[in-house]
Amino acid sequence: MLKIYTWIMFSYGYIINNISKIKNMEKILIIEDDIWISNSLKLYLENSWYEINILNSWENAVNEILENNYDIVILDLNLPVKDGITICNEVRKTNNTPIIMLTARSDDKINWLESWADDYMQKPFSPRELTARIKSILRRTKPIEKQNGNILVIKNITIDTDKFIIFKEWNKINLTKNEFDILKKIVSEDWKMVARETLMKDIIWYENYAFDRTIDTHIKNIRKKLGQKDLILTIRWKWYRLNK
Repeated sequence: MLKIYTWIMFSYGYIINNISKIKNMEKILIIEDDIWISNSLKLYLENSWYEINILNSWENAVNEILENNYDIVILDLNLPVKDGITICNEVRKTNNTPIIMLTARSDDKINWLESWADDYMQKPFSPRELTARIKSILRRTKPIEKQNGNILVIKNITIDTDKFIIFKEWNKINLTKNEFDILKKIVSEDWKMVARETLMKDIIWYENYAFDRTIDTHIKNIRKKLGQKDLILTIRWKWYRLNK
């Protein structure tokens, strides 16, 4: 009976975990006229928990991007009739959906740089590297999630501003009140820079901040406790912001 119960609980946990993943799957559009490449990418990325749509032609590519809320687009540069650069430039007139350009030619990097795409990969490429680039772009471009007005989520860190609780994944992180307030302030600014003097005045309540390194010490402690030394950037020793 114990084995059966354990199996049931394991199965239930697996199902719940996967349902949660499915609800939060990012949508990716692949525009690639090579059917073998597009289908191979679709299979690989679906196994990495992405929802994938495919277009094997340039036709309707611009409308498909503009009319659907994709998180990222993988676009072949060398499409016939209307190439990826033209499609990208048309999309960029009204839309900022991240675009990764694919090309088989080594001399296309200049074209990519002039196309307003977010990244570039030369064929043949590693699907693993492409997935890493997708994750990197999504980390930079996705906004900080705000839930119920009192919950801030950045990457794998959840901040409950009402209960003064912070979790990294499932682990509770213990910060001092000043450390908590500093982190809350920086995260709530949505990637904008926060001046050290602002933190000194609003959180530490200390006016003589010109040569004081109190904030620097708190930032160092926050990085250490969260185990993410690059989460908060120091800009010219005067400002702080989240690392995109």
